[in-house]
Amino acid sequence: MEDSFRRLEDIDISKYNIRQEQYAVIYPITVMPRESVYSVYLEAQKRAMQAGIAFLSGGVSKRLVVRQLRPQDLGLPGPEWMFQVRSGRNTLLRYRVRDDQAIVIFGFYNQSPSPKVVQLEVLRGGVRRLIIVMQELYTRGYDPMGVLADFEVFRPGDEVELIGHAIGEGEEILGVMGYVAEPEGRLNRAGL
Repeated sequence: MEDSFRRLEDIDISKYNIRQEQYAVIYPITVMPRESVYSVYLEAQKRAMQAGIAFLSGGVSKRLVVRQLRPQDLGLPGPEWMFQVRSGRNTLLRYRVRDDQAIVIFGFYNQSPSPKVVQLEVLRGGVRRLIIVMQELYTRGYDPMGVLADFEVFRPGDEVELIGHAIGEGEEILGVMGYVAEPEGRLNRAGL
């Protein structure tokens, strides 16, 4: 062993070609104390407010609304988080965030009777930001609903892509938990 590697802290990792995968830590909601779950929701709302103020033009001069994320906010057609999947890698959605929105994603859930998507990838602008292993929630018998330890914030113009790795094919009811910050009245103008 080289003297320079006697302690792990002494290794300069910048000169090595190492790709680091960003696995997200996901906590099952059903085993978290109610106060902890509530504080996650409040913190995600606060992060959405901050994103709205920071990223939306005239954020502090306009009145902002923070509301729950809906499938339509990510370009899906209906009120349900429903996807057709096949075995293997599936692009579940690809959407460019509107110029008048900021989006915060803080969790995922699966309401399918027999979940097929076992791993999710969240990409921003084609760059993988998070890998979420959902299978652990299923195999441990938890309700397949979890919150992320770190929230993912999307600015106006960011491309959001959600990739699901499935072990079967069929319909999957896989929801994204998050908040949207947008100017007041935007929801009514869009006819949604």
